[in-house]
Formats: sequence, C-alpha cells, structure tokens
Amino acid sequence: MTHIPKSFGQSVLRKEDKRFITGQGRYTDDVHLPRQTFAAFVRSPVAHAKVVALQTDEAQAMPGVLAVYTGADLANSGLGTLQCGWMIHSKDGSPMRAAEHPALAIDTVRYVGDPVAVVIAETKSIARQAAEAVLLDYEELEVVADVVGAGAENAPLVHADVPGNVVFDWEIGNRDGVEAAFSQAAHVTEMELINNRLVPNAMEPRAVNAIYDPAKDHYTLYVACQNPHGLRMTLAAIIG
Repeated sequence: MTHIPKSFGQSVLRKEDKRFITGQGRYTDDVHLPRQTFAAFVRSPVAHAKVVALQTDEAQAMPGVLAVYTGADLANSGLGTLQCGWMIHSKDGSPMRAAEHPALAIDTVRYVGDPVAVVIAETKSIARQAAEAVLLDYEELEVVADVVGAGAENAPLVHADVPGNVVFDWEIGNRDGVEAAFSQAAHVTEMELINNRLVPNAMEPRAVNAIYDPAKDHYTLYVACQNPHGLRMTLAAIIG
C-alpha cells in the first residue's frame, strides 16, 4: 500500500501573520533613506476631460517644495511613456493599438484619478498641501465607463487613435474544430457573458522608494512587486 504523507489534504498553517500582528512587518513606508523626499500627485476628479489650464506657481513657491512636475515636463525630459506589459497581435496579424500612456497626463485625462502633476517636497505633509494648491481647470468630455458601452457605435473614444475603442481582437484555440463541433451538436445554447474586471488589492498601495548613488551611477529601488526583473527591464526602457 502506497504511503500518503499527512500533508496531502491538510491545511497549511500561515507563517507570515506573526510579524504583522506584532508590528514587525515591513512596508515601503517603513524604508527611510538619507535626505528622503516625498511625492504627492494631483489627480483628475473626473473620468474624461480636456486639460484647459494647470497652474503650479503657488505650489512651487511654498516652503519645503523642491519641484512640481507636469506631463509637459516629463515629455520634454526625454522620458518614455508607460508600457503595456503584454503586447499581442489581433487574429488578423495586426499589432495591438496600444495608445501612449504618459505617467502624467498632458492634454486629456481619461479616468478618475489620472495624475496630471506631481509635487516633490521635504515632508509628506508639505507635499500634500502643495498638491492641493495646484489649480486644474478642465472641460468635461463624454464618458463611457463599461466595456460593452465602449464598443457601441458612436461611443466616445477614449483615445483618438484607437478606432472603436478596440485595442485588439484576439482568439485562441482550434477554430475549425469548434465550428465542426457546433455544426454536429444536437442542441446549441447561446448566451452572452460579461466578465468582471479583476482588481487585486494589496495590503499597501502601489508605493516605491528609491535612492541614487552618484559614485556608482545607479539607482536602488524599494518596491513591493511580484516581478522585479520585469519591472527593472521596463524602467530601463522608460528612463533610457
């Protein structure tokens, strides 16, 4: 008779809880670096709008504020835009229509919370106060908030260079085999399924801490991430 270890079918006890419930957990906010500064973002309060004006003078002049950057500043700096982590082709062989995604929106915001500016300051409190002093004037545009509605005829475009809001039309599997099976089936039931979007929620928000070593000319990045090598490769492409 084959011996079956007791571990099969048995619940596995968690090992990570003790450090969290005793205050020994380490989050990004627990990392304190020399001469550390803090960032606070100015974000869009609406889902779709043209940026009419973005005034940062008052925030720039506040004591303790080191810099205020906008999308135009990043574009002029030579930094690249954010990249899609999974580039694919449509079933007709054409590449996906991946619109540019600047880290800070320049002329149009496309979702609630879309960042338009970032304040760098000596403390977290100063950064937040200065971010509130940035004046964002915008003109609201038509909104489409669900995938089905985005695909409807004459739906407002999220990106002007992505017709019909269709980024790609993809398929996988054996088309001929599936069609043959349906053609021979005694009964076929048709239904429409709408999948919910999946949004994993970590115990801390997306956060990062970084330090530059001028002697070695390299950065050390502290970030909670499941794919550090992929992140390093993407950042290297963005910053050159």
